[in-house]
Amino acid sequence: MRDKLLSLASRAYMRVSRKPRITVVTLHQVGPSANIKPKYVERCFKFLKHHFRLVLPSELGFVKHDRQTAVVTIDDGHADAYEYIFPIAKVIGVPMSLCIPTGFFFRNQWLWFDKVTWAMHRAKSTAMVCGFRVDPNDSNSFTKLRQHLKRCPPALRDEVIHELIRSLDLAPPSSPPEEYRALTESEMREMLSTGLVEIVGHTVTHTIATVLSEKDLENELRESRREWESFCGRPIISFCYPNGNPGDFNQRTAAAVERAGYRYAFTQLEGTNLVRTMDPFELKRVHIHWRPGVCDKVMSGLVDLQNLLHHPVSRDQQCHE
Repeated sequence: MRDKLLSLASRAYMRVSRKPRITVVTLHQVGPSANIKPKYVERCFKFLKHHFRLVLPSELGFVKHDRQTAVVTIDDGHADAYEYIFPIAKVIGVPMSLCIPTGFFFRNQWLWFDKVTWAMHRAKSTAMVCGFRVDPNDSNSFTKLRQHLKRCPPALRDEVIHELIRSLDLAPPSSPPEEYRALTESEMREMLSTGLVEIVGHTVTHTIATVLSEKDLENELRESRREWESFCGRPIISFCYPNGNPGDFNQRTAAAVERAGYRYAFTQLEGTNLVRTMDPFELKRVHIHWRPGVCDKVMSGLVDLQNLLHHPVSRDQQCHE
């Protein structure tokens, strides 16, 4: 009952809220064993199709924002995007954007956090790595290590992961196994051929932008864009910050993103984007939720009102906005 009331409140809020906004919905992994099941995606996509004008990022500059607009993004580009999400999007007619590191897709390299997860599921003993004690019976110990590694430059991060694997006496395959693999080239070309799918830059190595030096950031931004444009034969105009939380991007990284030729950048900041005040290089996103009421709340913009009530801005900030 509570969930139904939340859904009703969300739909009512959409009717009374007249401010044009862009809602960017994001997904990571989907499947029978994931937290987000295909049936949740189907319900969400039907809601979006009914209530929003659905566009790709490349269309944002051409849309007349006289009604609610929505963009769907899929992060990282695992095979489930083709197996579970794409079939639903194709049937309902929902365009979606794939944010994929080029090292993962083009060179079949492990996503570093997947390798840590792989090690956690196969560890038989404890180990001390980089000052962290990892224990196969304590998943939180691996979570703490992953949080630390997020802030490491790629070379140091890879060195620590190598030490983790060695200390746990494991032998990972050279490329990701089926449960961690990227989309294949044929799967990607099939998806792109429908016109429903667009690529979003997501660096080469999935490293947090603020961790990288100016030179390394420029290389990650430009090289990933170059590789995708060569593959797709079309401009790549949007970017998604790896991790994308506060501290993972700033004015320096936004300037680098713009210099690299991108016009939009997606973050993990929660909320929708009011067209009048949004920063195109700090676009907020909302996550699909397994509870229908919560999913409707975040997509409708009601989550923005909730966040404002919990974290009210000052009068000066309100005037600025």
